[in-house]
Amino acid sequence: MKLWSKEALVLGGIYSVFNSPFVYGGNTVIEHISALLFLIFITCAIMLCFNKTPKFISYILYKYPKISYYLSAFGWIPYFTIVAVMILFVSSHFVEYNENNIEPWLHAMHYILELGIPVSLIVAYIWQKSTRK
Repeated sequence: MKLWSKEALVLGGIYSVFNSPFVYGGNTVIEHISALLFLIFITCAIMLCFNKTPKFISYILYKYPKISYYLSAFGWIPYFTIVAVMILFVSSHFVEYNENNIEPWLHAMHYILELGIPVSLIVAYIWQKSTRK
């Protein structure tokens, strides 16, 4: 398996951008659209595991290199949330969660995302400016 880190981060960034408007909707149709986008994201991530890069990712990487810096900057967000939810689910078999002991976990996830996104964008800006030809 070849390491497709840049492609995976750009895929995560694209998913984050497209799914952002649908996160806060309470409508059933909006939730279905969000679920469809998540299914497409997971399918494309599995394709990357089997050395197949979706064409839209390659297109964005080579046609828009400046945008791909910023997409890859916050492309870690969906992977982080998936792993955090999986860890929470697995640990629930060992620890009985209630409101008092799950709250610090959710606050930690919130602070990581709240601080990580601006730092990631600043790093992407610096990285993009330093690699400019």
